[in-house]
Amino acid sequence: MSKIDKDKAQTDPASVFGKPEDIVKNRELTAREKKKALQEWELDARLTAVAAEEGMTKDDDKAIDKSKKSPLPEIKKAQEDMGIKPAKEDGSPTKF
Repeated sequence: MSKIDKDKAQTDPASVFGKPEDIVKNRELTAREKKKALQEWELDARLTAVAAEEGMTKDDDKAIDKSKKSPLPEIKKAQEDMGIKPAKEDGSPTKF
């Protein structure tokens, strides 16, 4: 098993892990690093959802696939498993 890039895991976790649960199970990251990774993934998912809702994608843009389901439920579950408080659901998904 190869070592992960901890910086990338915390700043772009979706590029390092297949699903949020993989962060929880990872043995290389500390609890603090896992928390940061999950929070970053949550913020990215929320910003992506807002961009899609506001039509900020082009027809040929593959970065935001509207048919793809949001990873937010999985992220919240992973945060819950670690005892991390997810962001509130009140208001806009990017307002905390």
